Amino acid sequence: MSDRNRNDNDKNPLEIPENTPSGQPKPIRAAKNDKTMKKVKYAYAFALLLALGTALIAKISTENALGNLAPIESDYVTITTENSTSKDSEFLTTEPDFEVRQNLEDVPDTRKETEENTEQQTKEETTQSSKYAIPYQDYYSLPLGTDILKDYSPDKPTYSATMGDWRTHSGIDFKAAEGEQVKAISYGTVKNIYDDALWGTVVVIDHGNGVTAKYCGFNKETLEIKKGATVESGSLLGYLGTIPCEKSELSHLHFEISYNGENVEPLELMGK
Repeated sequence: MSDRNRNDNDKNPLEIPENTPSGQPKPIRAAKNDKTMKKVKYAYAFALLLALGTALIAKISTENALGNLAPIESDYVTITTENSTSKDSEFLTTEPDFEVRQNLEDVPDTRKETEENTEQQTKEETTQSSKYAIPYQDYYSLPLGTDILKDYSPDKPTYSATMGDWRTHSGIDFKAAEGEQVKAISYGTVKNIYDDALWGTVVVIDHGNGVTAKYCGFNKETLEIKKGATVESGSLLGYLGTIPCEKSELSHLHFEISYNGENVEPLELMGK
């Protein structure tokens, strides 16, 4: 075999000839395709890294923002099962845990005490304002003058110069000279007129609404009313005389009031 033939036979049948029959350079499409694929891979890798970096920065920013928020107290808790999603979460009202419940139980409940105090205060105010359930209480007038010689003293004994002993005082004494007018404190009916060894001539008038007044120390000869008579507020009853059991004291009218049969402080009942 000639050298030419041998050389031709030794050539790689797959080798691309350097020059095409037309005289153009050999194709470089395969090389270009390799470079293009490498660029595409680099681009994907860069895009992926950029996306991961952006996501990481967003997550860090969100956590920082949430960390600066004040905690929000709520009566609700979220209960999520293993197979549930945030969409499936349910908000349920639950009782506080044992520690919280125990702390709450240690706090004293003052509501009952406050209610009792309010009720007691209301009761006391009602008792004070309506101790005597008397309509038109302000219409009472004094029997004479305003000068009080001796106060009402049902519990604490006071000395009696006339009797020479200590005794309680069941009424009040209005200082006045003998012969001064004694008037009715309100509308009423004369229940009784009698002479008493201690209190002299006494006039008893029922003023209604459980109020009965006893006027002591009249001059019997000057009485202007009789038993059963009806009187008005300010009606003249008679003129002042003397009181045997208090004759050593200055001249005065001894005046008592009973409310529903019980002796009471006259001025308090009349709202004076």
